[in-house]
Amino acid sequence: MEKFKSFITEAKEEPYKLVVLSHDDPHDPNETGVLIREKASKIGIDCLLAEMTGFFISEEEGKLFVNSFPVDDKGQVEEPSPKKETKYVKPYEIRKDDTIIMVRGQGTPGLTGNHSWMDIVKDLEYRGFTVINSSRCHDICSDKFMSQIYFDRHKIRTPKTVRIAHIEDSDNALKKMERNFPIILKTTIGSKGIGVILVESAPSLNSIVQLLYRENEYIDILLQEQIETSYDVRVIICNGEVIASIKRPMVKGDFRSNISQGSEALNFDLTELEASESIRAAKTVEGTFVGVDFIPAKDREKESPYFIEVNSTPGLIGIEKVGFSVTERVLEKLKSLKL
Repeated sequence: MEKFKSFITEAKEEPYKLVVLSHDDPHDPNETGVLIREKASKIGIDCLLAEMTGFFISEEEGKLFVNSFPVDDKGQVEEPSPKKETKYVKPYEIRKDDTIIMVRGQGTPGLTGNHSWMDIVKDLEYRGFTVINSSRCHDICSDKFMSQIYFDRHKIRTPKTVRIAHIEDSDNALKKMERNFPIILKTTIGSKGIGVILVESAPSLNSIVQLLYRENEYIDILLQEQIETSYDVRVIICNGEVIASIKRPMVKGDFRSNISQGSEALNFDLTELEASESIRAAKTVEGTFVGVDFIPAKDREKESPYFIEVNSTPGLIGIEKVGFSVTERVLEKLKSLKL
């Protein structure tokens, strides 16, 4: 009888619906959004890839619907024009008991429309929807200084990091660093390795800081210790579990290892310590589905790695080549979330 009850319970399980709220940008093509839509369809998950620009929620007869411009097979969107009628896909019904909202746009300061996007995310959270990742997670991860605060608070090991407080603060920040050149300079907002600069000397640092402040007087800048390495590691974590990990060799002639900058994804086996600390880093920023980046320690079995950042909108194109579909495994793992 107990086995029969268990069978009935399993038989009632229905696939969830998925709305991927994303954005197509010339500098950040919507490739992962398209990949998620394709893989969701393959494993029987009803998925809408929605474009943030022009996105809105409507209500009719007590039911909620999301409204989006159509997103084609390449992730591109035909935005409205004075000469063309604005086209929307058929309103897509969402219910908080069976719909997951995956937010892949960047709710970061300085991006046009980001405030309304994050307001929509917060509204969906208020209405009781399961949102991945939460607005709080995006807030933490989209700002490298905020991420550093959380890492320090939870004793997550990172390269030594110091914030430059104002345009004339370079010398003071260098004293706090207590490290020799070269050092890394990062703008607190940025992704795909953009906004990361290798600085070789104090005069160069001063010049770069002055230039950045001239372009944006409200910019936030970090200095970070350079950890010598030939590669870094990206770990995909979903719902507290390591899904996959890759090694990203440094790009030839560069000091960065981003796939978007030309690095090649290679299979990588984590030590128990690296896996547990990566999961802890994800939890620190309240991430459900994230990419955790670290530089391995010399003694990988006994020393925690140096964590660089947690990405709340991890790309999956590169890591999809590890030998199994990481995307499908993530989508399957999401089923275990309580809706």
